[in-house]
Amino acid sequence: MNDFSITTRLTTNEYVKIMFIGLYRKPAFILATILGFYYVTTISLDYLNIIDWYNNTPVFEILCGAFLLLAPTLITFISIRQFLSNPNFQNNITYSFSDNGFTCQGFTFKSEFVWQHITKQKELGKFLILYHNKKFGNFIDKTKLTAEQLNYIKSKVISKSK
Repeated sequence: MNDFSITTRLTTNEYVKIMFIGLYRKPAFILATILGFYYVTTISLDYLNIIDWYNNTPVFEILCGAFLLLAPTLITFISIRQFLSNPNFQNNITYSFSDNGFTCQGFTFKSEFVWQHITKQKELGKFLILYHNKKFGNFIDKTKLTAEQLNYIKSKVISKSK
């Protein structure tokens, strides 16, 4: 396939959505949220005298339930602050793909990645995330790619893991 390029910009709202979708796909966060809802529900029902489960004020359950429900929001909030503090994310980024790898170029930076260094790929919403280590990756807007280009990128990442 011939080399091709796309230019995109990840907005804060898109980043928030991706973070929440990514967190709530993990079984641990789903279980924690269910447990948090359980605590909040039983505490509320006990407070309204519908059930009688707690003899004293359930301080531990209140704190635990609040933490379990708010943990994904706290993680997302921390990530958003990091996202907003990096001026490189506030501008358009051009991704150029070739047989050897891809180049990511913004207003003040340029990074080159070979396909062998992409550890995994993940599709979340309208984005394809190409991870180059466990915690960092590049957000590629799938709506800017043709089906052939998207399949080409996916095949390059999969072929390196074989």
